[in-house]
Amino acid sequence: MRKRYRQYPKLQNKWRVLAGGDDYGYRDLFFYGPDVGIWQIKGELKSPYEMVGAGARVAARKVDDEIRALMEEGSPMPFGLISPHPKFRDRAIVAAGIGRYQESTEHLRGLLPGRQRKMDLELKRKLDELRRKLELDVAYR
Repeated sequence: MRKRYRQYPKLQNKWRVLAGGDDYGYRDLFFYGPDVGIWQIKGELKSPYEMVGAGARVAARKVDDEIRALMEEGSPMPFGLISPHPKFRDRAIVAAGIGRYQESTEHLRGLLPGRQRKMDLELKRKLDELRRKLELDVAYR
């Protein structure tokens, strides 16, 4: 996603971010880039400063006007993400800006291609695995 963002500097001001909740109590972040598609990150706060999550590209290239308009609805919301680089241990990927917040991302998820439902469940499964691995499901002792 970062590579695509940097690849087209003239389109950077047209990128959109939408955040909201899902049906499982997790948070969704959707990133839209013109002519490059939509990515989703499903996550949960581990602490006030750390989020665990899983992400994937959910729609390639063509995004219709209804989806584009929906990603511009909602309340303004600042966002910031820092993620370890997948290949280089001494680097991080930083994303920050102003996006939009909606209480639920259900409407957007319903407009995405049919395989989105399967992808959403796969991201939930990966996030559940991360929660178990990091022992976030363990009760207080």
